[in-house]
Amino acid sequence: MAVYQGADSCYARREGVYVKRVRRPGIDTLREAAGILRLILRDYRRGWTYEQGTCRKIRMSRRLFEERVRFVKFLARQHGAKGETLEAIDRLVDYVLEHKRLPKRLKVGSRYVSPAKLAEEAVTEVKRGSER
Repeated sequence: MAVYQGADSCYARREGVYVKRVRRPGIDTLREAAGILRLILRDYRRGWTYEQGTCRKIRMSRRLFEERVRFVKFLARQHGAKGETLEAIDRLVDYVLEHKRLPKRLKVGSRYVSPAKLAEEAVTEVKRGSER
């Protein structure tokens, strides 16, 4: 079971929010990457997160934070992010690792985007009819 992405994720079950998949499972868009990184940063600040698979509450150490952030880059490659999108995700991940926050803006090709706005669009509330 995923921690951050999908209506059946730990976040959806425990907190009522999750990162909505845009195309298919995994991270293949900048919006999904920004949303997941936003939730990872939230976990790091509060000091705990959910365990992959069991959804038990666990400590969010610096090491776990770095592993999860780097894993975003890995998943983007695995799930088909390409070209400008993949380059932007790589830069976003590197920025988050160095500064422990989302950048104000990020260059994607010849335009700039706000990762905070993308993350806001990606994080979705669980619909009342589908709560468990």
